[in-house]
Amino acid sequence: MLLISIPFLIVGFIGLYFGAKFVIIGLESIADRLHISHIMVGLTILSIGTSLPEIAISIMGGLDKILGIDPNIDGIVIGNKIGSFLTQITLIIGILAVSQPIFISKWELRREGPMLVISVLIFLFFSLDGVLTQFEALLMIIIYFIYLSLVIWSERRLLKMKSDLKVLEKERLDSVSFEPVKSPHKTSSTSKDIGIFLLGLLILLFAAELTLLSAHDLSKEFHIPENVIGILIVGFGTSLPELVADLTAIRRESYGIAVGDILGSNICDILLATGSGAIIINFNVPRIILVFDIPVLFLALIIALYFLWSQKTLKRWEGILLISFYGVYAMFKIFLFH
Repeated sequence: MLLISIPFLIVGFIGLYFGAKFVIIGLESIADRLHISHIMVGLTILSIGTSLPEIAISIMGGLDKILGIDPNIDGIVIGNKIGSFLTQITLIIGILAVSQPIFISKWELRREGPMLVISVLIFLFFSLDGVLTQFEALLMIIIYFIYLSLVIWSERRLLKMKSDLKVLEKERLDSVSFEPVKSPHKTSSTSKDIGIFLLGLLILLFAAELTLLSAHDLSKEFHIPENVIGILIVGFGTSLPELVADLTAIRRESYGIAVGDILGSNICDILLATGSGAIIINFNVPRIILVFDIPVLFLALIIALYFLWSQKTLKRWEGILLISFYGVYAMFKIFLFH
């Protein structure tokens, strides 16, 4: 069984990556046609696109539970969201900082920083009774789209200020972020863009199911709680699209896209991705996540936001510290999960 589960899990991760990549290619091409700016692409298209693995895991987990395929899938699904958030805010952002010091604007920090904290508080409040209900999931989805609407509104305000050099300097805004994004993936027609998008969705759903079943088998084989598998293994695997997309954006010097994706993707993971599965059927939240993992997540978030706020730059040594934080947390989780 082990010889089957691990290869299938790896294939599932590969499918999640390429499925998300095809979806993002289709959306970037459409954004190119609509002349959408870098900041908007980062906070909407790219953040949701790179969160599609987490969304797919939630949806397929909800379907598996309601159909009786795996009634105890809750630990993997919920653990995946916490693990993905924690991985991105420590390991992923740390790797990005080591590869290239990350600059961020005051504007983005004031807008996304508080929302990151609020999104975790919302998840914690709804989970205190140990269950995420369908009604609470609906509220989480609504809250996310209200946030997205505010992002669009603030983007329009930014566009009006882009000619004011004093404002740009004060807010540490990159003028390139206001320019329409140019998709590196040129396709021949809108129908082809849509076809690539739909193909990516199909691959995502299939890969998500393969990942869930393989992760469940590994949990049973090694007698490891499903929340540990969900946080450390599935959470890391579903964060790979963010790492690849952001490293690519930094190499293109599109810092607005990279930073926007890091912040926006975490908000999307905890609200939209979690709600997408729990709206199908109630999810149980393991108690260990509430008493251990959420406090650790808050600590990591505060450290990361402090580093970003100080001089509005994430330096290499700060990136190394965040990577080390994730490593220590992972060791505690592995050796003390009982």
